[in-house]
Amino acid sequence: MRLLLSLNCALFVTVAALRADTPGNDPDQYEEKLVARATERAVKAIKSDRVLWVKELEAAFPNRVGNPTKDEDYAAWFALVAGKGDEWRRADATGGFADLFDKVVQRLELGPVPSIRRDEFQKYARRALVPGQTAGAEAHEDADRAFRVLDRDGDGVLAPAEFTTKLRDDRLRADADGNGRIDRDEYRAHFNTRATAAADVLAAKAAEAGGKPAGRTGKGGVPDWFADLDADKDGQIALSEWRKAGRAINLYLEMDLDADGLLTKEEYQRFARQKEQAEANDRRTEPPSAVKQAVK
Repeated sequence: MRLLLSLNCALFVTVAALRADTPGNDPDQYEEKLVARATERAVKAIKSDRVLWVKELEAAFPNRVGNPTKDEDYAAWFALVAGKGDEWRRADATGGFADLFDKVVQRLELGPVPSIRRDEFQKYARRALVPGQTAGAEAHEDADRAFRVLDRDGDGVLAPAEFTTKLRDDRLRADADGNGRIDRDEYRAHFNTRATAAADVLAAKAAEAGGKPAGRTGKGGVPDWFADLDADKDGQIALSEWRKAGRAINLYLEMDLDADGLLTKEEYQRFARQKEQAEANDRRTEPPSAVKQAVK
C-alpha cells in the first residue's frame, strides 16, 4: 500500500512538472522565449551583410549609397560595383569588396564563378539585404508558433482573454483594424516589432561596448561620434545619416526627443542628462550592500 501511494505521489509530481513546463500553461513565458529567439536572429541580421555593404560602399562612393528598402532598389548598389555592365567580376573586386563578392557567391551557392550577374545580385539582395527580410517561412516562424499557443480555441484570432501581458499593453497598435481582436497578420507585426526593437537596443549596446566609451565627449559636450555621423556638417544628425552608419534605429528614436527626424546637439545633451538622472535614481533605490549580501 505504501509503495502504491509513493508511486502515485511520484506520478502526480511528474505530471505537475510536465504541465508547468508546457508552454500553453504560461503563454507569457512562452511568448517571451520566442521573442528572445527572434531577437537573436535580428541581432545577427543587423551585424551581417547589409551593414558590411553600407560600410564599404560609403567609403568608396560617398553620398551615393542611399537607403534601399526593397530588393529592386539594390540595382543602384550593383551599378556602383559593376559599372554599366551586367556582370560584377571577381577580378575587379578589391579590398573589402572581394570579401563581399565571396559572401554573395556563398549565399547563393554559385560555386567558383568568375562573376555575378545582375539578376543573381537581385536574388541575393532579396535574401540578405532588405531590412528585416528572412528567407522563406522562417520570417514568421516564431510568431506563428506563439500565435498557435495563444489561440486556445483555435478560431484563428486572439480574443482579449487570450492576450498576453505585452499584447494587452500594446493592443491599441497591435489591433490595426480596431475590431478588438488580433488576427495572425496583426500578431506577426506586433511580434516582429518587439523583436526588432529589442535587437536595435542590443546592437547599440554592443557597438558602444566595442567602440568609444559612452561618456567620452568631444567639442560642444557631445560624443566624438556625433561629428563623425554629421556628414553634411550642419550641426545635427539626420535619420538618413544615422541609417547610413548602420546604427540602431531604436536608439536614434529614443534620443530624437521631438521626433522630427533630426538629432541636435541640444537634444543629445538633454537625453544624456535624463539618462544620468534615471541611472542615479536607480542607484538610490538599490538595497545597501549588507542587505544584498543577506539576500544572497
